[in-house]
Amino acid sequence: MNMSEEDVQQKLRDLFSDERLGAGSTLNPETIVAGARRRRRRRQLMQTTSGMAAAIVMVGSGLTVFTIHGDDGNAAFPGDQLTMGAASSSLARPGPGSVEPPMSSSVAPPPVQTSAPPPATVSDGPAKPPKSTAASRPPTQGKVTTGALLTSAGFGKLRLGMSESEAEATAGPLRAKEVRGACTYGYAEGAAVPGPTSVSLTDAEGITVINPAGTVHTPEGIGVGSTEADILAAYPGSTKNGGAYVAPVSAVSAYRIFVAKDGSAVSILLTSLNQDCQFS
Repeated sequence: MNMSEEDVQQKLRDLFSDERLGAGSTLNPETIVAGARRRRRRRQLMQTTSGMAAAIVMVGSGLTVFTIHGDDGNAAFPGDQLTMGAASSSLARPGPGSVEPPMSSSVAPPPVQTSAPPPATVSDGPAKPPKSTAASRPPTQGKVTTGALLTSAGFGKLRLGMSESEAEATAGPLRAKEVRGACTYGYAEGAAVPGPTSVSLTDAEGITVINPAGTVHTPEGIGVGSTEADILAAYPGSTKNGGAYVAPVSAVSAYRIFVAKDGSAVSILLTSLNQDCQFS
């Protein structure tokens, strides 16, 4: 039976006040009770200190054993359900019938992505067009020297503006002559010309078109295979008219340079400016 401190003190007073002890004149019950109280407190302090020292020693050695007692004096948790050693801070597994507390987990928030501001730009006024490079220019072939020479004046001894009689006196009678309206068409060949050529002429203006049948080139190096870039470089004033470039080369004449779909030259003829005959 457990007795409270007050009960113990009262029992001591009754004991030492009993006349049968014969000590009433020399012993003071209050003094005895106070001494007993001091000894009891000293014993409790020593027990507490000893228990704490033992726990410190066991924790320091890496092994801690806890036994928890219930109100009935029995162990509430068996020893095998307690965490021992370095992991003694973890909780014991719950007993039967108890609800296991949810495990807390901390989820790190996703990193915040920040975009760097665009680099500052300094305005230098209106944007300047990029400089032309070799890669941006149309390809060129260079000067062509193959074939007969066709100048801005004529072909061999045959010249623009010659009358029909002058042309025949120079190159011989025109072959396959044909008159259509105001224009006469014929074909000239022989020593007076580098190669066969067709011509167109009128009574008023003489020869207006010289159209060689073979391969020719101009003094500026334009001929069969020349690119559009070559043509425009040689004759900056050229204009595109259908499938040909018209390139003025004198005050009265121009080259008509026919090009393929890829822009390369395929044939060249010489024509008077502002003439009305067809190209024979």
